[in-house]
This record gives sequence, C-alpha cells and structure tokens, in this order.
Amino acid sequence: MPLELRPLAKEDAQEAAALMLASFENNAFRAIVLPTSMSQVSIDNIVKGRQKAIDDPNQYVLIVVDTDNNDKMAGCAVWEYTKAMTDEDWERVGKQAPSAYQEARHDILDEFLFKEHDSKRRIMGYTRWLELNALNTLPTYQRRGVGSMLMQWGIDKLEEMKVPGFIVSSDQGYGLYLKHGFNEIERWEADLSRWPPGQGMYKNVFMTRMPSGYAVSS
Repeated sequence: MPLELRPLAKEDAQEAAALMLASFENNAFRAIVLPTSMSQVSIDNIVKGRQKAIDDPNQYVLIVVDTDNNDKMAGCAVWEYTKAMTDEDWERVGKQAPSAYQEARHDILDEFLFKEHDSKRRIMGYTRWLELNALNTLPTYQRRGVGSMLMQWGIDKLEEMKVPGFIVSSDQGYGLYLKHGFNEIERWEADLSRWPPGQGMYKNVFMTRMPSGYAVSS
C-alpha cells in the first residue's frame, strides 16, 4: 500500500470534504453539535473553503493518496502560516461569526469556539506561527502512517520557516501530536452530559512545538 503525499487539487476538494465528514462519524462532540445530517449547503461551504485555501499563499493543503488503490484519498491536512496579530486583530476575530454550518447547535459550538479563541490569544500572543487547522484520516486508513506523513510535512515546514507550531487537539489526535514533538501548554474540559444525549468529558488541548534554535521574544 504505497502512500504518497501531494498538494490538494481544486477538483479533489469534494473528495476532501467527504473524507472530513467520514473522519468525524464516531466523534462524540460532533454528535451533539450536529445532531442531524449536514446540509448540502454546509458541505458546499467546506468544499469552497478548501478551494479558497489552495489559492491562499499562507495556507498549505496536503493530501495522502493510496497509489495502489486508484489514488484514493486517505488523509488531508490544512496548515496555515498566520499573520502577526495585534490586539485589534484578536478583538475582531473574536467577534466574527464562528461557524458557517447553519444546522449546527450554535448555543454549544459558539461557547467552545470563543473559549478556544481566548486560549489561543493567551498562548500565541503577537507572533506568527504555523497552525494545523485540520487533519482528517479516512477511518479505513487510520494507524497506517497517514497522519504521521501529514504531521511530518508541517514539522519540516516550521523548521524551515523558524516559527512555532500550534495545534488545538482533542483526545483523538493527542497521542499523534505528542509523538511528533508537540507539548501540552493548556487544556480545558467540558462535560458533554450538559447537552443530552452527550456523554463523557470532551477535552481541548492546546499544544506547541518550537523549531530548533528558536528564541522566544521577551
């Protein structure tokens, strides 16, 4: 099963969106935030978002394909080289509409995204960084090295650019990110039973990795 890393082509954005949805099938948080099937409008927004990212020079959309299976897409990741943020930038981003998914439970999702924004602001401040915005693996290709290929590309890139790497992790990806040298900086948890039929604790873990020789500005 030879796996190959490639940039995402615009004509494959639909497949990338389908892969993302498949990777969230058994996600407990998704089950309460999107209790119904995602609408075609929202799926189209995901496709457009991936295509827009391809045109953005500060975003890098990578896929892993199985060359023994007609180049089937096994995984997809989006890395972004962020701008240097000011206080005004953080305030503006914090006030933006947090989701384009019209059928989402915004009473739940907005709470999480606003808390995530506050944590990111506190940790990353005013520097530029390379952020993993998304990493999705098709369930049938999990634990076959797909995620590691997508992670290693980002690590090589942050070493090349000499900027910090940043990830917001759930339980699902935490072990992979630790394996690739990311360190936990902060976490917060939420009891999903607040929103029936949710169960268990959901964790958001904020992680960074510094490039070799990186000096933090005082």
